[in-house]
Amino acid sequence: MLISSAAAILYVAAAVSSETFYIPEDALNAFKSRYGMQADKRLTGLLNLMNELVSSDEDTKIIEVNKFFNQIEYRSDALAWGKSDYWASRLEFLGKGMGDCEDYAVAKFLTLIQLGVPQEKLFLTYVKAIGYAEVAHMVVSYYPKNGAVPLVLDNYNKQILPATQRNDLVPVYSFTANDLYIQKQQGLGKRVNPSSSKNLQKLKEIDLEIYKR
Repeated sequence: MLISSAAAILYVAAAVSSETFYIPEDALNAFKSRYGMQADKRLTGLLNLMNELVSSDEDTKIIEVNKFFNQIEYRSDALAWGKSDYWASRLEFLGKGMGDCEDYAVAKFLTLIQLGVPQEKLFLTYVKAIGYAEVAHMVVSYYPKNGAVPLVLDNYNKQILPATQRNDLVPVYSFTANDLYIQKQQGLGKRVNPSSSKNLQKLKEIDLEIYKR
């Protein structure tokens, strides 16, 4: 049966759309060899999710990305990597199937940026976590609009809530690869010189690994 021109165009468009995000074949083979089948399923799940979310609204992207990464088990760097402090890339995080707060936060942050959420709305935020075993903690702060109370994407409390409803978290500072702010619960607070921040450099050094066609 012949396919109409319009149907053919839709078919091709759908095929291209379904392959928007990918990792190169050599990197994929290395990933499978190092981490195994379960890790490959986690990676496939992320790529499928990212491709599904490309045209979604920001709220949906925030909810689904937060939910996806929060399925991964929490483990300290000492247990996961045998190091006191290690910032894993997304592929390492998915490969191990475990990680600490920085790994959750960085994975969510980078994924949302790649999905088109404006960078000025997303920050990595260091907080003091009250009532948890690990006091030093990192989350993602999402600002729906300039000056708004940010929403907190967290792996401790998996529900996305405004920062003013997270009395268990005391904000310390927020940053991206280019900016550093002394944090407060509403608005970003005071911008300070980012040149001395080791964490900005760590973020810059993390390979995206996932590409867009």
